[in-house]
Order: sequence, then structure tokens, then C-alpha cells
Amino acid sequence: MKSRKWIVPALSLSLLFPAASGFAAETTADQNPELETKVIQFTIGSDRYMVNGLSETVDTEATVYNNVAYIPLRDLADSMDGATVSYDAATGTTWLDTGLARYEFWDNSSRYRVDNMEMRADAPILSRDGHVLIPASWVADTLDWTLVYENGLVTLYKRY
Repeated sequence: MKSRKWIVPALSLSLLFPAASGFAAETTADQNPELETKVIQFTIGSDRYMVNGLSETVDTEATVYNNVAYIPLRDLADSMDGATVSYDAATGTTWLDTGLARYEFWDNSSRYRVDNMEMRADAPILSRDGHVLIPASWVADTLDWTLVYENGLVTLYKRY
């Protein structure tokens, strides 16, 4: 007789567990209001670019070379939280430090190094009068940004 007393409360509690797990599933990172989406847009040939809708002046214009869209690395880094760029004109070496990794590029070469491991990009990194241009596709592939290129507008966005 005593075991019957526990059947109803045990069944009631067992019915609550699926509801609790469903509630936990609704609070995913995708629905977290603290996540931020960063949108960076470069227009090919323009002296301006946009970061989350705010207009900025570029160091050097985004361009297309050999059917590849290139964007200025320094402006990109300035738009990314905590990233820095340094350049040594004597050696033609550029460093991008994202806080998570350190990338080393050489002028007009598709080779680069990340944390002392040599890699190869699909297109070379370009240098124009001390300004480094990087393929937008490299940013998307390597730094995990989403890239949309349409009618001369390069849009990169990332949610974090």
C-alpha cells in the first residue's frame, strides 16, 4: 500500500522532465541577446567602408585583381575587436594578430604563416605603397566570417 503513495508523485515528476529539457533547448546561443553581429562592407573602388552601418574612411580602396575581391587588411583589423596589424617595409612582412592567432604575410605571395605553421592562400596578398590588401575569401575561409560578394559590394559578417 505504501508503494502506491509514491506512484502518482513519481509519474508527475517524470512528466516534468521533458518539459524542462525542452525549455533548456529554447535558450540556445542563437537566441542569446548578448550575441553581437558585426557587419563590415567594402565597395570596390570606394574610399569609404561601413562597419555596422557607420561609415569609415579606408586607407586604400578595395579592388578586384585576377577576378579576386581584395580588401584593405588594416581597415579590416580596425573593424575587428582587438585585432592589430603591423608592417615591416624593409622585409615586406605584415603581421595580423587577432588575439586568437598571429598571421604573417609576405608582399605579393600566397604563402603565409599562422602561429609558425606555413600555409598557402588561394590568391596572393597584395601590397600597394605599404598598404596590404587581402583576399576577402581568405577572411571568410580562415577567420570564419560569412562572405557575400555582389555587384562590387563585399560584405563580411560574423555573429559572436
